[in-house]
Amino acid sequence: MIYLILAILFSTLIFVVMRLFSRFDIDNHQGLAWNYATATGIGYLMSALNGPITSPVGEAWFPLSLLTGFWFILTYVLMVVSSQRSGVTVTSLSSKLSVVIPTLFGVVFLKEALGLTTATGILLALTALFLVIGGKGKSQAKSEKTALNVLLPVFIFFSTGIGDVLMKITEKANTASDLTTMIAFIYGISFLFSLLLVGYDLLKKKSIWQWKNMAGGMILGGVNFFSTYFVYHAMRVYDNVVLFPIYNIGVVCLTALAGWLLFKEKLTWWNYLGLGIAIFAVVLIAFKP
Repeated sequence: MIYLILAILFSTLIFVVMRLFSRFDIDNHQGLAWNYATATGIGYLMSALNGPITSPVGEAWFPLSLLTGFWFILTYVLMVVSSQRSGVTVTSLSSKLSVVIPTLFGVVFLKEALGLTTATGILLALTALFLVIGGKGKSQAKSEKTALNVLLPVFIFFSTGIGDVLMKITEKANTASDLTTMIAFIYGISFLFSLLLVGYDLLKKKSIWQWKNMAGGMILGGVNFFSTYFVYHAMRVYDNVVLFPIYNIGVVCLTALAGWLLFKEKLTWWNYLGLGIAIFAVVLIAFKP
C-alpha cells in the first residue's frame, strides 16, 4: 500500500511542478531535458548502491524500453503544454481517465476479470472526459478555446493510457528484484530524444541557456523518477483493474485540490460534474464484489 500512496503523491507533484514552469518562465524543452538527465542519474545511482550495473542489451525488457523512453517524452511534452494552456486540473483528469486503457489491456490480454460494474465505470469515465474538456474553467484564457487546446486533453488521454500499458509490459518482462536499472535506461532514452528538441531550439535561436531551466528540470526529474519508481513497484502488488483506478482517482482528487489551493483555478459546474462522475467511475472500476 505504501508504494501506491507514494506513487499518488509524487504523480500529483509532477503536475504542480509543470504548472510552475509557466509561472517562472522555464523553457519547456530545456526543463524536460534536465528532468530526464536527473531521473537517469538518480536511477543509475540507486542501481549502483544495490550492486554492479549490468548491461540492458540482451534483457527481455530492452527492445520495448526503447519505445517506452520515446513515449515518456512525447507524453510529458503534451502534459507541459496542456498544464499551461488548459490548466492543472483538466490536464490531470484527462491523463488519469486514461485508466480505461490499461484496465481493458488487463482484461483482454492479462485475463483479469471484467464485471458489470467495471464496464459501467469505463463508460462513465469517457463521459467525464467529455464534460471536463467541454466545460471551460473561468480562469482559462480566450485562446484556450482553440481546437488545439480542446484536442490536447484527448491526446493526453490516449498517450498516457498507452504509456501505462508499455510500463506494465516492461515490468512483466523484468524478472529482477531491482527495477532501477530499467527505469534509468528508459529515462536515458527519453533524455536522448529531449536533446534533439533542445538542439533544434538553440540552432533556431528559439531559446537561450538559463540556469533556472536546469534548476526547474532537476526538481521535476527527482519527482518524476520516484513517481515512476513507485508505480512500477505497485504494479507487482496489484492487478491492472485495481491499481490504475485507485491510483488515478487519488491523483485526480489531489491535483484538483492543488489547482484550487495553489493556482486558484476556477471550474465551471460542467467541470465539477465531470470530476464527480470521474471519481464515481474509478470507484466502480476498482470495485470487487
